[in-house]
Amino acid sequence: MGKKILKEVKDIIIFAVIVVVSVVVIQSYALASTKVQQHSMETTLMENDFLFAEKISYIFTDPEVGDIIVFLQERPDGFWGNPIGICIEDTLGKFKRDDPRMRYVKRVIGLSGDKVDIKDGKVFVNGEQLEESYTKGMTDARNIKFPLVVPEGQLFVLGDNREYSCDSRNFGCIDKDNIEGKVVFRLWPLNKMRAF
Repeated sequence: MGKKILKEVKDIIIFAVIVVVSVVVIQSYALASTKVQQHSMETTLMENDFLFAEKISYIFTDPEVGDIIVFLQERPDGFWGNPIGICIEDTLGKFKRDDPRMRYVKRVIGLSGDKVDIKDGKVFVNGEQLEESYTKGMTDARNIKFPLVVPEGQLFVLGDNREYSCDSRNFGCIDKDNIEGKVVFRLWPLNKMRAF
């Protein structure tokens, strides 16, 4: 009888370890979940929307203009800077009140080598005005001198709610290495569930 209970406990522990390792691998290399914590992507995304971002496609291809991405403004150093370290920190962060890392959800506007300009409330990339039916508010230049050429290995990103977005107009272009994934699905709220 005692050996049978011991075997069951051992099986449960092995199963739990397999589940934890699977979740860490999936969250580190395939799929990330995040909650929108700003108003900067309204009306496309609202505060408290729950999103899934996939990580695999950007291993093989570069982001495209119009992609909605999740990124850390600054990449953590050391162990925490690799995907598994970030996943472990994310898991631990669920038990803390404040996560010091800021995740942003923004739209890609300019790729490496693109010339981005903002004139009269309009955005131009390589001399062509972007057709942006998804934006809310006027697009102003803020503190950035335009036109600018996006440096190699970086992206220019903007929020859709242009008057209230903290984006590349505030903190400059972002490193591609800081991208956690491309938003592919909104899970919550249920009445607004959709794929992107």
